[in-house]
Amino acid sequence: MPEVLDPFAESTGIEVNTAAFADEDETEAKLRAGFRTDVVEMCSGEAGSLIEAGLVQPIDTSRIDKWDAIFDSFKQGEDVVDENGDVWIVPLQGGSFGIVYLKDETGPITSYDQLFFGDVDGDIAVSEEPISTIWDIAMALGYGPEIHKITDEQAIEAVDALIQMDHIRTTWSGDGDLIQLLATGEIVAASHATPDIAEALVEEGINAVYVAPEEGQILWKCGLGIAADAENLDAAYALINHYVDARMQLIFAEEYGYMASNSEILDIADQELIDAIGLDDPGSIDLVTIPEGLPDNEELWDEEWQRFAG
Repeated sequence: MPEVLDPFAESTGIEVNTAAFADEDETEAKLRAGFRTDVVEMCSGEAGSLIEAGLVQPIDTSRIDKWDAIFDSFKQGEDVVDENGDVWIVPLQGGSFGIVYLKDETGPITSYDQLFFGDVDGDIAVSEEPISTIWDIAMALGYGPEIHKITDEQAIEAVDALIQMDHIRTTWSGDGDLIQLLATGEIVAASHATPDIAEALVEEGINAVYVAPEEGQILWKCGLGIAADAENLDAAYALINHYVDARMQLIFAEEYGYMASNSEILDIADQELIDAIGLDDPGSIDLVTIPEGLPDNEELWDEEWQRFAG
């Protein structure tokens, strides 16, 4: 984004060259093949393979000016801060996954237990991502809530329960798909949805609500790490500090509706924006905020999903 990178170049004289990759798998493949970079964008729950492969290096948090201002909930997750205290990602933006429902079509929905096993007036949709939906149902069954606490047996039980549900109309595959399903009334609620889905529907005059489930809402977060063979270390830390600055994070909050990791954004953001996207939520609901991640046995989860989807 020019509005973020241009001020950095002007204030430091450092030119930033960027390269875009489709996902973490492509990033890992490029780095393994010898692609040289200083800074790597990574997301919690997906960065483990980069860390295990030695493609990134631990962050020296003494060089991150606003490290202490970052919400504690953004520092959760082993690929952000591991059990040894090593920091791998400086988190910048995030968002939450929960429930979106049509307030005029069904009564209040407050939990995954209610959505999947309770009284909902109409059909629902679940995410087509196996891990997302199995995780949501496992939480409804009382397991987890952290994904690494869900055993193979509990994941299988969650899929068994999924197969038995008769009010699941379909799976949804993207924001546009889900918005269409809700806007047409084909479904009245959906799991693993984000607040911006409800916001988009409200803009169309539809009374949609996002709610953080009682079992906990999953927090995704992305940020910046440093490549293991970074040649411009001082410049890398300078760029990361620039992105952590609350003024830069405000740009992403206003443009994309992202939560910000730097708590100092609360001092400069309009209250309307804070309320609309829950900028203060990570700091105020840590007890029900769960870091996004991957299961220990991802292959089994994918195989179990085929019993439902296949």
